[in-house]
Amino acid sequence: MGSVRAALAIVLLCIAHVLAAASATGNRVLAIVDNVSEYSAWTAHVRQQGYDVVLLHEHEAGALDLNLFGKRTFDHIAMLAPHTKQSQGALSPQALVAFLENGGNLVVALNANRTEQWRDFAREFGVEFGERRAMLIDHFSYDANLDSGDHTAVRVGGIREHFAPGGPVPNRGVFGFDTLELLALHPMVYRGVAHRVGPNPLLFSVLAPPGASYEGDVPSLERTSEGYRAQNLDKLEPLYGDKQLLTGFDAASDSAPAALASATQLLGNAARVVFVGSTELFKNTLYSDAALSNRAVLNDLVSWAFQERGVLRVLGTSHERIRKNEHDVRPEYDEVPGIKARVYRIKDEVHYTLDVAEYVHGAWAPTVDDLDLQLSVTMLDPHLTLPLVAEKTAHFTRYATKLRLPDRHGVFTLRVDWKRHGWTYILAEDTVPVRPFNHDEYPRMLSSSWPYIAGAMSTMLAFTVFTFLWLTMPSPKSKQE
Repeated sequence: MGSVRAALAIVLLCIAHVLAAASATGNRVLAIVDNVSEYSAWTAHVRQQGYDVVLLHEHEAGALDLNLFGKRTFDHIAMLAPHTKQSQGALSPQALVAFLENGGNLVVALNANRTEQWRDFAREFGVEFGERRAMLIDHFSYDANLDSGDHTAVRVGGIREHFAPGGPVPNRGVFGFDTLELLALHPMVYRGVAHRVGPNPLLFSVLAPPGASYEGDVPSLERTSEGYRAQNLDKLEPLYGDKQLLTGFDAASDSAPAALASATQLLGNAARVVFVGSTELFKNTLYSDAALSNRAVLNDLVSWAFQERGVLRVLGTSHERIRKNEHDVRPEYDEVPGIKARVYRIKDEVHYTLDVAEYVHGAWAPTVDDLDLQLSVTMLDPHLTLPLVAEKTAHFTRYATKLRLPDRHGVFTLRVDWKRHGWTYILAEDTVPVRPFNHDEYPRMLSSSWPYIAGAMSTMLAFTVFTFLWLTMPSPKSKQE
């Protein structure tokens, strides 16, 4: 029955009316959950954004096919069932990697009862989760209304006097200014686990834990008339015996910072992956609480994962030689004004432009004008590196610069290779040949040749004077004469 329902859901999704996609890559979302009713508020919001959502129970995912005839059947996957075993079927590591390589985006939410398969899957991206049953605990800042006595309803964000409050990492590609401002006034509540961000340079933290929090075993509590009473304190490992204790202070670590949520992008197609250590963030209890900022933070995070935010696109590049005047043309090299020159000459002045657009509210618009883009002129090694200056137009932002080609002939590459956390990677390359001067392009008299010319002329003059004197001077008479 589950397989029939899954197949029917795919068919209905394919023939449904396609709305204006909120994402730059498509609007088909597959959500795998462990309890359909607990995620109704979040899925309703995703549908309101213009997405076609297929909501399946974890036991119904085995009949899915994420890639059909080389095309992906979904554009985004939200994996909200960490108990699911992904050893086979659509949720196997091989199938998910193939889905990402095909341009799909993935959101993985785990908790303290996650399976070992998902922990191994996270390691493939440099994300290291701890042991099972361990949760994030904060004895200094927790929500008394939502906490069950174990201090796992951790308040993240807001203002604290003695410890770092944690919260979203300021990254305008991921979070909006309104969300960061709201979180400073109204903290969010986090119930879940933390993880370490590995040395993968493409992986970055997006949600940091509070400074006074730590991850450890949670006692089994029993509510009594006097409050809560722990049942298994004697079985818990003491904190001083844990040599790899993860704390909120590790969020500032350089080697393996701690995070509540982390993200990365693939190099080839910029497919996005987000790991969140809490499924509670997606459930109705925390997501629908208007007194908290959970809704705003999660919406921005999922919007980034679904490529609504921080999406850039290169519309085109151009480069041409800067002429001295209207008569400065080289028709023998097919040089046409406004078109990329086929061949440049050493020491030529060149004007380079790069047009970039950003996906904003379902349409392409000019991006921000302060991206630190740089142009590199390389031939094996960079010979020149120049910053690009932005100028906004009606439909895109043009980054441009002027450069003088090196005094070396060969095949050069004009490359813009820009990678920043939270933004789509930019890679634009143009290969241009650079020739030396032709024999008839050198000036008639080179300033560097004056010493040689002066030496030759002085030698000729000295020889002429010597010859004249030798021929005109009378020879001396001998004594016999």
